[in-house]
Amino acid sequence: MSKDSHAGKGYGRPSDAPPDHPDMLEQILKPAYHEIRQEVPDEADGDEHTEGRNWAILLTLFSVILVQLAGIALIVWAVF
Repeated sequence: MSKDSHAGKGYGRPSDAPPDHPDMLEQILKPAYHEIRQEVPDEADGDEHTEGRNWAILLTLFSVILVQLAGIALIVWAVF
């Protein structure tokens, strides 16, 4: 079946011109925030949250090591 098999049979959009929305592109491209901040706040690069970040890194490493050990244990259990 060719892609033109439904041509002229009333399927899909009628033959009239599609609606014209001249401001549609501007509405889509309009940023969500009216003004974008150019400055980074000083507290973002300070060491205010380093303790929480350190705990997150330690917990992530611990969980990765735990998963690796569990995988090795499953392999050993399956083989022997």
